[in-house]
Parts: sequence; structure tokens; C-alpha cells
Amino acid sequence: MNKLTLTLIVLIALAVGALGVLWQRPWVVQGSVSVGSQYQSTTTPTVADLTNLCPARAVGMASSTTGVLSGIDITNYGLGSLQIYDATTSNASLRSSDQATSTLMIWGMINGMATSSHPSIDAGFNRGLLIDYTTGVGTSTITYRCEG
Repeated sequence: MNKLTLTLIVLIALAVGALGVLWQRPWVVQGSVSVGSQYQSTTTPTVADLTNLCPARAVGMASSTTGVLSGIDITNYGLGSLQIYDATTSNASLRSSDQATSTLMIWGMINGMATSSHPSIDAGFNRGLLIDYTTGVGTSTITYRCEG
């Protein structure tokens, strides 16, 4: 082989390699979840009782963010109760009159949590995601997204 043929073969190989890389479009993010649509999760009883998850703040502090409760997976049985509210506080006297506790509950499991999965709740909230549970609550994973 002469130098010209060898040079031509190397140039063709480099061009094919460059086209192969460009064909894969490495600058485009590949994934099933776009930015802003990702979910967060927490577990009970790891999260403190009466925690407002959106945004995560100290117990008793309020937030006014919106978001979506995606799902709940209960992985260990427990005798306690778990309620999730669209609220900033569990104290009804600190809320306005149109925010009765019964209208704010998004999800609840009272007096005994069997192992189960609730993957497609997709319930929106406007005031925050308040977690309220009693002693003996089962281990669960709560999946949610804060939007505001």
C-alpha cells in the first residue's frame, strides 16, 4: 500500500467515527423525566411527625407551596395511623374557616397499615404536604413533587 491509499483509509475511518459520534447526539439529554417533573421521596417514621415536606422545614413551620403527591408504598406493617394533608398546620384553629381538616386530607391509613402499594395517587396540593402519623406507624415511602 502506498501512502496515499493509507491516508485515504485513515481519513475515511475518522469521518465515519465522527459521524457515528454525531449521530448519537451527545449534547441531547436522554432520559424519561424532564427537568421539573422529577419526584422526591421520604420515608416514615424517618421524617418527623407534622413535617411539611414542601419545602422541607422544621416542625411547626409553614409553607405555601404547591405540588403533587405521587404515591405511597407501605413496606412494613404498623399499628399506627398515617395521614397526609394539603395544609400548613395540623392545628385547625390556625387555619381559615374554609380549611376544615376533612377537606384537606389527601390520603390516610388509620389504625393499622398493611403492606401495600398506592403508586398512582397523583393528587395535587396547594398549601404544602403535611405528614401526620402516630406512634407505631409502619415503614412507608412517600413520593411527591414540590412545584412552587
